[in-house]
Amino acid sequence: MPTNEPPFRLGLIGTGIVGDLHLRAARNLPHVTVGAVCDIRADTARRVAGEAGATAYTSHTEMLARERLDGVIITSPHNLHAEMTMEAAAAGVHVLVEKPMATTVADCTAMIEACAAAGVRLAVGHVLRFGARAREAEALLATQELGPVRAISHRRTAHYGRGSRPDWFFDPVVAGGGIVMNVGTHGLDRIQWLGAGMIESVHAHLWKRGGLDIETDAIGVVDLSSGVKASFLFTSAELPYTDETVVICERGSLRWSATEGTFVSAAGAERQIAPGGEHPEAAFTAQLADFADACTTGRPPLVGGDYGRSVVAAVLAIYESAGSGRPEPVGSALLRSTA
Repeated sequence: MPTNEPPFRLGLIGTGIVGDLHLRAARNLPHVTVGAVCDIRADTARRVAGEAGATAYTSHTEMLARERLDGVIITSPHNLHAEMTMEAAAAGVHVLVEKPMATTVADCTAMIEACAAAGVRLAVGHVLRFGARAREAEALLATQELGPVRAISHRRTAHYGRGSRPDWFFDPVVAGGGIVMNVGTHGLDRIQWLGAGMIESVHAHLWKRGGLDIETDAIGVVDLSSGVKASFLFTSAELPYTDETVVICERGSLRWSATEGTFVSAAGAERQIAPGGEHPEAAFTAQLADFADACTTGRPPLVGGDYGRSVVAAVLAIYESAGSGRPEPVGSALLRSTA
């Protein structure tokens, strides 16, 4: 952003682990400043706001009414995303909302329409898109060195028992689901993005551990509009941490592991092209820079509302497929939301 422009003034709603990463990102950007912090816990709001040099609030409605904000970052429980986004739009404030965008496709559509009517930008926090390893994978596939993408396999482990995260994540109404809605949205985003198409149908199975009301494990296959086929496994099983995507191409393959690094296999040999262990702060900084620039220049953000809605629709199709025991189309959820 031009150095002679006034600072892009942010409000933050929600001060958990992800909220802290957003604050770190703001500190890394000289033309972004945090003016207000909101959390329903007054002591936490005061502490975080004090560290950020911002004003503390326990009501996002009061914050939007009293503060002059250019943008707001929403990291609240999932079922509050729609209401808070629409209130911000009504106040003329641009929105970066954490993934998942909402818990229903209808809410996603309402958010998109509210922001469009108010003339504000809506970005969705699929932050892994902004990491260095993600950009390297994208660049390599774009060269066509490995040929067209044919199939993708994604595996992700996550501890999903009580005590592993705030209690609201285990409430199916508040969270909208379990490991698929919360962790799996990263993998579904990666499948769509690297597969250069939207998920059109899914066939999935879910199960639950520990007497929870939300799913803790999911396995399935998807068909993309690009013709690419993909599989996913999101699991809370007792396994070493794994976050790995394998992209199978016509003349080789790309293996992207969060812990081991990025590898290319071709002509009978595998070579490492990037290390593992990437810290998320850099990706959050790049995401926030993209959001602020989109709001300032008027261009669309890299990850907008329509895309965020497509990921939510894929999640809900996974739930529907697990219930019916057969493949389910993703488009039916989108059509129902816009009818």
